[in-house]
Order: sequence, then structure tokens, then C-alpha cells
Amino acid sequence: MTDLSSPGGRTDPASVMLAGSGPLPDPASVDAVQAAMGETGSGRRPLGMKKLGTRTGRIGLGLIVPVLVLAGWQLVVAANLFPSALIPGPLTVLDTAENWLGTRQSPSMFYTGHMFSDIGATLVRVLVGFALASVIGVALGTAIGVSRLVDGLLSPLLRILGPIPPITWIPVAIVLFGIGQQANFALTFVGAVFPVIAATAVAVSGVGRDLLRAGRMMGDGRAGLIGHVVLPSAFPGIVGGLRIGLGLSWMMAVTSEMLAVHNGLGYTLWNAYNYLDYPAVFAAMIVTGICGLLTDALLLAATRPATRWHAETGVRS
Repeated sequence: MTDLSSPGGRTDPASVMLAGSGPLPDPASVDAVQAAMGETGSGRRPLGMKKLGTRTGRIGLGLIVPVLVLAGWQLVVAANLFPSALIPGPLTVLDTAENWLGTRQSPSMFYTGHMFSDIGATLVRVLVGFALASVIGVALGTAIGVSRLVDGLLSPLLRILGPIPPITWIPVAIVLFGIGQQANFALTFVGAVFPVIAATAVAVSGVGRDLLRAGRMMGDGRAGLIGHVVLPSAFPGIVGGLRIGLGLSWMMAVTSEMLAVHNGLGYTLWNAYNYLDYPAVFAAMIVTGICGLLTDALLLAATRPATRWHAETGVRS
């Protein structure tokens, strides 16, 4: 029988729980197994993975594919595979972006010097629509996730409305709200709310019953369980839905600006297309993508303190 006594002659309860009736495992064999699985004996990441875990390493890794895309774009333009008037090169697009920014005044175009005002106009529409979609979407998704009655009442309607492309709501929004900010807010909200509801409902309904029992043992009632157990446990899944909703908010804001308002990134893009100014079209697309990337990074930074436990216990190495 294995000796579980400490040097002082006392039995260590933790050793009894770990050892059971068999011999204790050899620490060297445990380290060997961990090393074979790609870990060190102390649980640290390999050197290459440690470098990728730094902020500089992640930024460098994320730049690889965009740089390759830019290089391939330039090669396509240099090979004259498409007319240069339709597919401008990266440097031509950069010159147009400088004109849009206002650092280059020639030639004078309708968008010259208006980049920040266009970004600001679109950003306001995105934030208002996304904020409304987040509050209403999380509330409805939570109700659907915890209640079979609410699920039975709302899910059929949501499954009918969800597959409808958000862009098809543009005529309805213009009829209801006219051409202006309210129509754009409504369209941005519609684009974001359905994925937020779906992600929240799935995340909330997937919370384990063991966690709920633990919450009841701590004295929580139904409201307390939702606030102290359900939402914190489901929050990583909710954040995933919010990120999707934020991206769709940008898509709908820019799309609706082509028809429903008279400023913003979408308005500039559409008018550049009408003037056959394809460098400006590409510039507006790239600026929109960069704005979406930055707002997504801000959302992740804001929610990271509440989801750090999920990242530390996940499968990602």
C-alpha cells in the first residue's frame, strides 16, 4: 500500500483524495506527457507561442495576410489584368484617400477634406443603432433563453423576420421615418438586433444546471440567478453576438446612407460610383473596414475583463 504519511507522521488528506487506492504517479512521467502534448512541465507555452501571445506578436501576425493581399492587388494591377480605370492600384487609392482627408487639395472633388466628417456621421448612426440593438437584443435573448413560454411566443416570429435581408427594410424605413437620421437608425438597429437575440438566447439556454443549483444554494432567487449566474456564464457567447451585430451595424449604416441620407461613408461611396471615381470607391470601402476593425477592438477591450476567465479556460493555446 502506498505510504501517504507526511515526514511528521501525519496523513495528508489531499494525498489521500488524489492517490485513491493506487500508487502516486511519477512526477517525471507527468512532465514527459505534458511535454509530448506541447507543454512544458510547468504549464508554460513554448517559446514561439509566447512571442505570439504578446501584443506586438499578435499585431505582426495580423498584418501578414493584409500585406499579402495588397501585394497581390498591386501585381494584378501591374499585369493589366483589368482596366486601370476600373481597378485602380493601391497607390492611386492612397492618393485619393489623401484628397478625401484634405492633405491633398488637387483635384478638388465633392469629398475633398470631408473624411472625418463622413466617418463621424456614420459612426453616430452605427453607435445609436447598435446600442439599441444591444439592449433590446440581450433582453429578448435572455427572456427566450430562460423561459420556454417566451421562447414559444417569440421564436416563430423571429425565425420569420431573421432571414429577411436587412437591406430590404430600406423602403419600409423610408415610408415610416422619411429620408434622414431616424430611417438610418432604424435600419442599423434592424441589421444588428437579430444576431444579438440569437446568440444571447443560445448562450443563456446553455448555462449548466449545476451552476444554477450552486446559485440557489447561495440564496439567489430567479432574478438573482439571472444576474449573478446566468448572464456572467453566458457573457462570452453574448459578446460573440454583439461583435457580429456591430459588424452588421456598419454594413447597414453604410448601405442605407447610399439612399436615405446625404452624408457619411456610404453617401461618399455611392456618389463616387456615380461619378465613375473608382479610386474613391475603393478608399471608402477600405476606410469603412478600418473603422469596423477599430470599433470591434474597442468592444473586445471593453468586455475583456468580464470574459478573461473564458479565455483562460478555453481550448486555444
